[in-house]
Amino acid sequence: MIRSVAYSKAVLAGMAGAMAWEIVVRLLIWSGLPVFDIVGTLGTLALPHASAWASWTAGMLLHLLVGAIWAVFYAYFFWSVLPLRPALQGMIFAFVPMPLAIFIMHPQFDLMHPLVQSGQLSSSGLFGLSGGVHEPLSIVAGHLIWGTVLGLLYIRPVGYPANRQPRSIRPVGGRPPVSPAPESSDHRFMFATGIECSYPTLEDGRWRMDQMAACGHYRHWRTDLQLVRDLGLRYLRYGPPLHLIHLGPGRYDWTFLDEVSAEMQRLGIVPIMDLCHFGLPNWLQNFQNPEVPQALADYARVFAQRYPWVRFYTPVNEMYVCAKLSALEGLWNEQCRDERAFVTAVRHLAKASVLMMQAITAERPDAVFVNSESGEFYQPCCPDPEIRHIAAFENERRFLPLDFLYARPVHEDMRAYLRQHGMPDDEYVWFMEQDVRRRSILGVDYYEWNEKLIDSTSRAEALGELFGWYAIAGQYFERYRRPMMHTETNRMDARDGPRWLWRQWHNVELIRQAGVPVVGFTWYSLTDQVDWDIALREPLGNVNPVGLFDLNRDPRMVGLAYQHLVRLFGSDVSKAPTIEAVLEGASQTATGEVRRLHA
Repeated sequence: MIRSVAYSKAVLAGMAGAMAWEIVVRLLIWSGLPVFDIVGTLGTLALPHASAWASWTAGMLLHLLVGAIWAVFYAYFFWSVLPLRPALQGMIFAFVPMPLAIFIMHPQFDLMHPLVQSGQLSSSGLFGLSGGVHEPLSIVAGHLIWGTVLGLLYIRPVGYPANRQPRSIRPVGGRPPVSPAPESSDHRFMFATGIECSYPTLEDGRWRMDQMAACGHYRHWRTDLQLVRDLGLRYLRYGPPLHLIHLGPGRYDWTFLDEVSAEMQRLGIVPIMDLCHFGLPNWLQNFQNPEVPQALADYARVFAQRYPWVRFYTPVNEMYVCAKLSALEGLWNEQCRDERAFVTAVRHLAKASVLMMQAITAERPDAVFVNSESGEFYQPCCPDPEIRHIAAFENERRFLPLDFLYARPVHEDMRAYLRQHGMPDDEYVWFMEQDVRRRSILGVDYYEWNEKLIDSTSRAEALGELFGWYAIAGQYFERYRRPMMHTETNRMDARDGPRWLWRQWHNVELIRQAGVPVVGFTWYSLTDQVDWDIALREPLGNVNPVGLFDLNRDPRMVGLAYQHLVRLFGSDVSKAPTIEAVLEGASQTATGEVRRLHA
C-alpha cells in the first residue's frame, strides 16, 4: 500500500509523544520513584562530561529525533492498517520499537556508555534487570505513552480544515487572462484525460477532501499540463477549485486559475471545464441549500465572461453520485441518509446545471456541454418480486438528474416518489419546460463498481464488469438520444490497467459501429488518486494507482498504453464528423423526440 504521508504532522506527533514520555518520567523521578531516565542516559552518552543542563538538552534532542523517525515509520507503514481508534492504534504500534529498545538498545547503551566503562556509573546489566524490573517496565510505559500521543495527534494526513486554504496552493501574482486568437471549430473525436478535482467536505463540513491538494496538482500544475501534451492529448477534463475561487456572492479569486488558463492556451490544451465537482464553497454549505442553483449560475456566467476562449463545459459533475453519496448514503457534504434529502439534492443539482448552461450560453452561444454522469445499472439477484421491484426502482432513480436536465418526463411511479419526498409540482413543470439539450453531449462514466446486484437481503453489491460500458451506455443513449462520450474510467489494480483500457476502448468502437455517435474517450485521471477506494469517506491518505502517471509524475504502464492507443487510432478518428455536425444532427432528432414525449 502506497500512502500519502503528512510528514510535518507525523514528525510533530512523534516529538509530542517523546515530550509526553519525558514529562511523565521527570515527574516520577522528582517524586522519588525508581524510573529509567532515557533522556538522561542519552544525554550522558552523547556528552558524558558536560553540565547537567547541556547533557539533558542533548538527550532531549536525541529523544525527540528518535520519536520523530518512528512516527514517520508509523505514518507510512502502520497508520490506518487496523480498524481501531487512533489512540489505540498508536499504542499498539508502540510494541514495534519497544522490544528493540528493551532487548537491543538498552544493553548497547550500557556497553557503550563511557561513564559505565570508567566505573562512574553502575551497569544496569542485561535488559536493566540487575537493579530490579523498574527499568524495562519504565521503557514499556514510556513507549505506551509515546504511542498513545502519536495516535491521538497523527490523524487525517490528507485534506485540510474547510475554513482554510491548502498550504500547497501558492498565489503567483495573477495576471489577466490572455486574449487568444479565435478558436477553430473543427473539433472531432476527443481523446482526453482529466485532473482529479473532487473537493467534498466531511465531519459536518469541517474537513475538506481536496484531491488537487492530495494529488499534488497545486504544486505541480505546470508539469501536469505538460504531461497531457507529452501523451499526445489535446483535451483535458479540468475542475477549477470552486471552493477556493467563489468566495461569496459576487466575490471571486481567479489568481490560480488565471495562471493555469494562460499555460493551457500556450500549450494548446482544450479544457472541458468542470465547474462543480462533488463540493461547494463553505458559504453555500451543502446541496440542501436552495440558494445553490442561482449561486452556481452566477459563477458560471462570470467564469464564461472571464475566460471567453473556453468552449467545453461540464456544469455539474455526476449529479446522481453527488446526491446519492451526500444525501442518501451520508458520506459527504450534508451527510444525510434519507430520501427527502436525496430528492432535494437532485433538484438543486439539476436546477443548477440547467441555469449554468443557460448562463454560459448567454455569454458564448456556441459553448458545448459535456454532461458527465455515472453509468449505473442494478440487476436483481433472483425472481423474487420484491427484489425485482427494488432493482427496477433503482434503475429509474439513476436517471432522475438527467431526466430533469433534459426535460424527459419521469415514470409515474417516480413522479409519485418525488411528490412524496417534497418536490413541488410547479418545479417539476419548470424542468419540463426548459430546453438545454441542443448543445449537450452525454458523458457516461464507467468503473468496475458501476454495475450492482440487488442481493437477497435487498442490498446493492458491486457486481464487477458484467455487461460493460457498451450495454450500460446504450441504455442511456436509448433514453436521451444525445451524442455520447466515455468521460471517465480507470482500474484500481495498476497491473490490469492496460487491459482495462483496451476493453473500454473496444466498447467505444463497438457502440460507434452500431451507429451511436460517440465523440470522445477519457482515461481518468492523469495521476494517481487518494482515498477513492473508500469513496473519500475518510482522510486516510491511501494512494490509488489509477493514473496515467504516479504521484511522482512517472508514467505507469497504462499511460504508455494510452499513448500508443492514441497514436494507433488518432488518424482513424480524425476522419470522424465534427462535433458541430454531430450536435446539429442530434438536435434535429431531439426536436421530434421531445414533441413525442410531451404529446
